[in-house]
Amino acid sequence: MDRHALVIGLDGMPRTLLTRLAGDGTMPHTAALLAEGHCAELLAPVPEISSTSWATFLTGTNPGRHGIYGFTDLAPGDGYRITFPGVRQLREPPLWELAARAGRRTVCLNVPGTYPAPAIDGVLVSGFVAPELERAVSPPRLLPLLRGLDYELDVEVGDVAADPAAFLGRAVRALRARTRAMEHLLRQETWDLAVAVLTETDRVHHFLWRAVADPADPLHGDVLAFYRLVDDCVATLVSTLPPGGELFLMSDHGFGPAACQVYLNAWLRESGWLAGLDVCPDLTAVDARSTAFALDPARIHLNRKSRFPGGGLTDAEADEAAHEIARELSALRCDGTRLGPDVDGPLLVRDLYRAQEIYHGPLLGNAPDLVAVPAPGVQLRGGWGGTHTVRNDILTGTHTRDDAVFYRRGAPAPAPGADDGPLDMTDVAPTVLASLGIHPGGLDGAAVLGTTGPASGHGRTDPPLDIREL
Repeated sequence: MDRHALVIGLDGMPRTLLTRLAGDGTMPHTAALLAEGHCAELLAPVPEISSTSWATFLTGTNPGRHGIYGFTDLAPGDGYRITFPGVRQLREPPLWELAARAGRRTVCLNVPGTYPAPAIDGVLVSGFVAPELERAVSPPRLLPLLRGLDYELDVEVGDVAADPAAFLGRAVRALRARTRAMEHLLRQETWDLAVAVLTETDRVHHFLWRAVADPADPLHGDVLAFYRLVDDCVATLVSTLPPGGELFLMSDHGFGPAACQVYLNAWLRESGWLAGLDVCPDLTAVDARSTAFALDPARIHLNRKSRFPGGGLTDAEADEAAHEIARELSALRCDGTRLGPDVDGPLLVRDLYRAQEIYHGPLLGNAPDLVAVPAPGVQLRGGWGGTHTVRNDILTGTHTRDDAVFYRRGAPAPAPGADDGPLDMTDVAPTVLASLGIHPGGLDGAAVLGTTGPASGHGRTDPPLDIREL
C-alpha cells in the first residue's frame, strides 16, 4: 500500500488549550483524534516566533544550520542591513525536497516563510508573509481556482481595537475560504506528503487572547464558536487522508497573555549600551558609540569590529559586555508600567541564552550574541523608535516557547513513569518523514512518537545561563 502522511498545523495553538477545548466538548472531532494517539508537548526554538519555528519544522535543523533567526534578520556580510528571510534563505533542504529525493510528491499549503512559492514536485501555496497571490502559488495553474474560492493569504486585521467582533468575523471568513481551498487541493492533487497550516488561530490569539481566556469577556462565546469551526476544519482536512495514512497535528509555539510589552532598544539606550535616537535614528546609523542593539523580539547583537562596519568592540570586549548586559537584563522586573531591578513586579526574563548554547552549525556566526526568553505575561520587542521601555499594545496574547503541540494518530502513550518531557521542534521533520519510510539522516532531531529512524539528538537545547549567578 502507498504511504501517505498529512500534517495539520494549528498556528500558535497551545497544547493545554487544545486539550481543554477537546475535553470540554468545544472541539469534539479533535477530542476523538486525541483519543486515538498521543499529543506530546513540543518545544519551539529560540526565539519563539513563527519564522524560526516553521523553518526548523521544515528542515529538522536548528537556526545555526537553516539560517533563519527571526522575521527580520541582518543580511549576512552586509553590516546593519535588514532583510525579510524566506524560503530562498533556507540553507537546509525543506521537507518537500527531502520527500522528492525519495520519489514522493508533496502538497504544502500556507506554511509561513515559504514565499515566494518555489517550484516543487507537487503543489505549494505560500503562507505569511506573502504579499502577492501571483507569487505565492506554484504551479500558477492554481491561481484561478484560489481566486474563485475567495482565498485569502492572511486575515485582514483592520481596526481590532474599534471593532474586535468584526476582526473575528474576518478571521472566520478567511478560515472558511482556506479550508475550502485546502480540501479541494488535497482531494484533487496527487500527494504522498501534505502539510496544511491554519494561521487564523494565531491571529485570534494575538488580538483576542483575553476573550480566549476569560469566560466573562463579551466575545468569549464567539471565540468558542470560532474554535468549533477550527474543529470542523480539522475534521474536513482529516477526511482527505487516504485510509491507513499517517496523521499529525502540530503547532509552531504556544501562547499566553501579553500583560507587559517591553522594548529592548529603549532599555539599551537608557542603560547606555545604545546611542540615543538623536545620533542613531535607525539601525543603519549604528557606529562605535553603540555597544549593542536588539532585533525583534529579543535578540541582542554586540557591535563587534569583527562583524560590523561600525563596530567598536574587540571580541573580548564584546564578550565582557554581553555578560554585563545579561546580568542587568536578568535582574529587571516589570509591573506593567515600569521597568527596573527594584520594581515591585515579576522578573522580565525567564531564560537567557548565548548563541553557542542553543545554536550550532556553519551559520552560527550570523546568530545574535544573546537571546532572551520572556517570563510569562511578558512580550519583548525589538522596535527601534520610541523612548518608553514599557508601552501599551493592541496585542493581548504573545508566543510562548513551551506548550506547543505535536500529535500522531496511533502513537502510544508513554509508559507510566517514562520521561514525557517536551519534544523538540527539530524532531517533527524526521518523525513525519520516518512515517513515510524516509530516513534522510543528518538532521538535528530524532524520529519520535512511535516512529523509528536515525537520530542524532543534536537538536536538544543546552541549559540556559543561570541568571541567578550573573
